[in-house]
Amino acid sequence: MEDIFAMKNIKVAAIIMSLCMAGAALCACNNQPEPVSSDINVISSQNQNQGGAGESNISVDPNAADNNFKITYKGIDITVNGELDDSKFDDNEYDVREQTSCAGQGLALVYSFKGGSFEVETFPDTTVVSRIKLNDDTVATAEGVYIGNTMDQVKAVYGEPTALSENIFSYKKGSSELRLFVEDPADGKVSSIEYFSDLV
Repeated sequence: MEDIFAMKNIKVAAIIMSLCMAGAALCACNNQPEPVSSDINVISSQNQNQGGAGESNISVDPNAADNNFKITYKGIDITVNGELDDSKFDDNEYDVREQTSCAGQGLALVYSFKGGSFEVETFPDTTVVSRIKLNDDTVATAEGVYIGNTMDQVKAVYGEPTALSENIFSYKKGSSELRLFVEDPADGKVSSIEYFSDLV
C-alpha cells in the first residue's frame, strides 16, 4: 500500500514540476519587464554568434534596414529581421541567456543590454533579430516614443494603429510589427514596447 502512495506522490511531483517549467517558459514571453541580471540564466557575457540554440529556416530580410522597425543604441541600428552584429558592442554591455523563443521557434538567444535596459532575441541558430523589448523609459523607439508616453503622443508619431485591442496598439512596417501595451486604459500610458518579426 505504501508503494502505491509513494508512486502517486512521485507522479504528482512530476506533474507539478512540468507545470512550473511550462509557467516559467510562458513568463519569459509575457509583456512584463524581465530582470536584467548577470546571475539569471546567463550563459555568457561574450560574443555568441556560434548559434547552437536550435534550428530555424529564418534568414535575414534583405529589405529590413530600409523597411522595418528598428531602435538605435549608441549610434548602432538594431533592426527587426536584420542581422545582429554583437561585435559592434562591448562585451560588458550585455549578457546573453538561452530561453524559450517568444517567436515559437524553440530556444533562442536573448541579449539583455544593461545600459539601455532592452532585450534583443535572435532566431535559433541565427543572428536574425526576431524580437526587441524595451523595459523602461531609458531607451526609446527610433521615432522617439518611450514607455510612459500617452497613446495620443504615440498616435501623433505613428498615426492610427494598424490593429487595436483593449490594451495593445499594433503598427506594421515591412516584415515587422511594433506593439505598444497599455496596462491601465484609464490613464492611457504605454507600459511596455515590443517589436516582433512577421516572418514566423
